[in-house]
Amino acid sequence: MSGSGIRRTAGRLSGFTVSVLLVTLFGVACIPLLTASVGLGGWGTLALIQVVAQFAGIIVAFGWGAVGAATVAGIEVDRRPAFFRRSLQARALLYACTFPPLAVLLIVLTRGDVLVSVLGAAVYLLPYLGASWYFTGEGRPGRLLLLDTLPVLVGGVIGLVGTWLTGQLWAYLLCQGLGYVAAVAVSADVIRRSPQEPGYADRTPLRSLLASQRHAVSATLVSGLYVTLPMVAVQVFIPALQPMYAYADRLFKYASIAFLPIQQFFQSWVPVDDEGRPRRMRIATLAAAGIGIIAGILIAVLSPWASTLLSVGEETVPLAVSVPLGVAFVGIATAAVVGYACLVSLGRVRALAVSTIIGAAVGAPLIILFAVLGSVPAIAWAVAVSELCVGGYLVLVLRAELRAPAQRDSSREASA
Repeated sequence: MSGSGIRRTAGRLSGFTVSVLLVTLFGVACIPLLTASVGLGGWGTLALIQVVAQFAGIIVAFGWGAVGAATVAGIEVDRRPAFFRRSLQARALLYACTFPPLAVLLIVLTRGDVLVSVLGAAVYLLPYLGASWYFTGEGRPGRLLLLDTLPVLVGGVIGLVGTWLTGQLWAYLLCQGLGYVAAVAVSADVIRRSPQEPGYADRTPLRSLLASQRHAVSATLVSGLYVTLPMVAVQVFIPALQPMYAYADRLFKYASIAFLPIQQFFQSWVPVDDEGRPRRMRIATLAAAGIGIIAGILIAVLSPWASTLLSVGEETVPLAVSVPLGVAFVGIATAAVVGYACLVSLGRVRALAVSTIIGAAVGAPLIILFAVLGSVPAIAWAVAVSELCVGGYLVLVLRAELRAPAQRDSSREASA
């Protein structure tokens, strides 16, 4: 890679890192501040709402959040706005259909906290109408920061102040929701006004459009099931330990967020259609696995200390829980890059769906079993096993894809 290429790569990666770093730091700072404002139980309720809404948001995103970045990277620049506009129309309809059942489910899980549940459902589905994946596919981290990240952070900061003054969780949700609305509206308007092919419009019928996303949404929906299931299972079967697991889960999720710049970079770097793509895929796979191992060790070692600090001494995540979650992160990091950067660019989206079915088939029964038995560490190990199965399967699929051209070339030489 030339010096200018290295500088472009470093600039793009650092640009994505700024957004993720700000979101992560703000999220970490929120934990002790919200715990102090609404108590340990209130923060546990918020964490539960966020996790369940994240699962429901998969239906709203309908695969665009997963494969949209790589898809945008492969579309002609002047046709990208029309692609986004059509996706937004579909996602707005899905939002309207998803919100009511999510609100009802949250009311049940929070044992009747109607206001917080309804607000939480409305607010935490909004990010899935956003354009972060579009800006990632464009390779324009500046837009991601200014149009998507900053409005959300401003809303969150105002929400923290409101919660501190009122001592009520709804104040945080309301202000956070306004931040999300601003991010969605501003991003959509900027994309609408971007240069585009005159007279071109994506007129794909809605049914066909959603059908084209079936493998992507299947993959994210099934993976979301076993990602969400541990928190729900602990809430239902071991409610006394829900706040502790909420801290473990949140630190684990922030590690995944911190990994996003790596994933985003590879999503816009790997799909470039030239003879160097197989080499880039191999580099991306090795980098993802290596970074996953390092990050997994940090999760295992630092989570007990970080949870004690962030909960203001109220909760400590034991090593028996943090170690398996660290192991799980190796699988998550590998799957994120191999699946959503490499295999998506090869058109093997179906493999993502298959991998998540494998992960769910292995993990979901174990998670429920161990929740019934009352063992949070065992639940964490079930998560680790399922994530390693997902990552391992995707690596095998990619390996087969990369070997296929070489085998075809060998066959041609032999026949000649």
